[in-house]
Amino acid sequence: MVGQLLDGRYRVVQILSSGAFGQTYLAVDTRRPGHPQCVVKQLRPPSNTSTVLKTAYRLFKQEAEILEKLGKHDQIPFLLAYFEEGNQFYLVEEFVPGHALNREIIAGQAWREEQVISLLEEVLELLRFVHSQGVIHRDVNPSNLIRRKPDGKLVLIDFGSVKEVTNHIGDYDHEFPRTIATGTPAYMPIEQFQGNPQFSSDIYAVGMMAIQAITGLPGTDLPKLQDPNPSHTGEIVWRNRAQCSTNLANIIDKMVCHQFGKRYKSAEEVLVALSKIKNRQDAAATSPKGRISATTLQSPSGFWTRFGSSLGLILAGLGAAIALVFLFNYFHRPHPIKAREYYEEGVAKSHNKDAAGAVQAFNSSIQLDPHNPETFYQRGNANYDLKKYQEAIADYSQAIALNPKYFEAYFNRGLARHDFNDKRGAIEDYTQVVNLQPNDVDTYYERGVAYLELQDYKTAIQDFDEVVRLQPTLPKAYHSRGLARAGGGDLPGAIGDYTEAIRLDSQNVDAFYSRGRSRFHLGDYKGALADYSQVIAIDPKSADAYANRCSTQLNLGAHQAAIDDCTQAISLSNEDAVPYNNRCIAYLNLKNYPKAIEDCTQAVTLNPNDDHAFSNRGLARNEAGDAQGAIADFTSAIGLNPNDAEAYANRAKIYQQLNNYNSAIADYVQAIRLNPNYAAAYYGRGIVRRSLGDKAGALSDFEKAGKIFLDQGLTGGYKDAQFEIEKLK
Repeated sequence: MVGQLLDGRYRVVQILSSGAFGQTYLAVDTRRPGHPQCVVKQLRPPSNTSTVLKTAYRLFKQEAEILEKLGKHDQIPFLLAYFEEGNQFYLVEEFVPGHALNREIIAGQAWREEQVISLLEEVLELLRFVHSQGVIHRDVNPSNLIRRKPDGKLVLIDFGSVKEVTNHIGDYDHEFPRTIATGTPAYMPIEQFQGNPQFSSDIYAVGMMAIQAITGLPGTDLPKLQDPNPSHTGEIVWRNRAQCSTNLANIIDKMVCHQFGKRYKSAEEVLVALSKIKNRQDAAATSPKGRISATTLQSPSGFWTRFGSSLGLILAGLGAAIALVFLFNYFHRPHPIKAREYYEEGVAKSHNKDAAGAVQAFNSSIQLDPHNPETFYQRGNANYDLKKYQEAIADYSQAIALNPKYFEAYFNRGLARHDFNDKRGAIEDYTQVVNLQPNDVDTYYERGVAYLELQDYKTAIQDFDEVVRLQPTLPKAYHSRGLARAGGGDLPGAIGDYTEAIRLDSQNVDAFYSRGRSRFHLGDYKGALADYSQVIAIDPKSADAYANRCSTQLNLGAHQAAIDDCTQAISLSNEDAVPYNNRCIAYLNLKNYPKAIEDCTQAVTLNPNDDHAFSNRGLARNEAGDAQGAIADFTSAIGLNPNDAEAYANRAKIYQQLNNYNSAIADYVQAIRLNPNYAAAYYGRGIVRRSLGDKAGALSDFEKAGKIFLDQGLTGGYKDAQFEIEKLK
């Protein structure tokens, strides 16, 4: 198989494993830039009959869709592709660089209790997500947990549910009845052996891993821990081989209970139980790998015992100065052990959300050992959590000075600079990360966001393209690229990206909202209405969605529906001027002028720089008979936006009604100057000129208005202009 090209693109470079279900290969994707590595899993059906193959493909496709859904989690490999070739089925997954956990859980080397708790928490957090998707892993064991480089997180691989496809196919082929129980025997509970796996079967496996780690036993010896006493029904006897607290032992015992009904029913339950364990540091002291005891460290009193008898002679002689230097250096020497203790205390406090306490602990560690880049990095993280961005930036900078290839520090300094509104500085840091880690998805994404906020849409799109290339099932990559495309004026392209984000995540509120905005700006009001309605269905408290749907209803002529939506938006957020302004327009169209004036007044109160709200109130006041109030509002709108041709034209109409023809003509002239294709302004000026007896000027304006109306497809306006021309003739 090595060297074979699968699906015309995946070149096999190494066989990783072989088994009854097929083989797993390391391959390179020859169609992607740089030929990135990937993992290709071959699944062999037990028979090549047409019935079996048809059933196999259906089941295989179902399982592939499950894996695609699970791959949205950062610590589960995402599914790149799946295909059939030569009556065999293949899954293509992300390659995870790193090493398996079985290289850390070593026979004869028992873990400390806090290490075991940390392992349990990380794996159970993964299972909480997996189980929430309705999936049982079926094969949790150290070989299927990869310690990923470079972030050190555990990645859960090799879902046993996919292996069961080949077993389940046997149900449809009497020649191959299903007899194989998927999983690794040392970590499998009895119900899984019987072909009846439960969610708690995965919890059992994690508990067995904990026992292996805390006892230092090899995995092959785990089955030997079962109690042979028939009355004890196969319970695991392990406490006599480990040193750990009773609290943790009780939790593990419940995880590996022989009867699945007596186990924890969910990963969440175990996590809650673990969170209640107190005094972890005291518990760690009982471990074979606990901290060095105080008797192995030299205490101040011990120093004086050893050197006190000769100290007087040293100070009395000519070497007094040398002795003082010696004493100073002794008491100011680096204390790596104590520094490490403070460091671990800081990490623990950070984990417990005590960022301020963490900073204090890291301060103490740095005083004792100012040359550890990791301590500065962790203190930077704590300062970042406290929103002390300048302090965080300084810490990350010191970590980088001590380790110029510390890409995590560059990345986090980029985040801090971004939040400190130094987007250019953030981009510089993200670029450093890309130079050190050319395939880091998060870095391309964050740099793309920074370019997007700087309105450098073309460069932002390039970064989001890289994210999509590296992780093609990441919804936020498509959504953000859509925002960049919309910002650059490519609304159809933006809609395509939003649609893909929605396909990958049907509950993606941001993608529905953004697609609604793009559809609205393209005049697809029904499409926009559908998208905003979907946002509201997912998030009924989205004030912005109600406000935008209100605006969409206005454009569809559904004024009462618009009022209802704007009212709902106001009830959710009464500090936003937009829904008041939109409701003002709806009331204006329904001729409820007092309500319209009331809403527009509230809009200008909330946002005194909203020229549209002043214009809308001007329209309402004019209809209500307050011509002077209307003129004042249009004058305010023009003051805020001197390039608003419509505000000039609306004020001109009122001057015209008041027979102030000179002011009316001046405003119409200004409106036409700002918008030479403003047919209504030509028409209005023609009416004024006719009233002033300027027949030639009026005729010219009506002819110009008629032509523009006709060019714009506004036949009603064209007929009105022709009527005025006939009257003048």
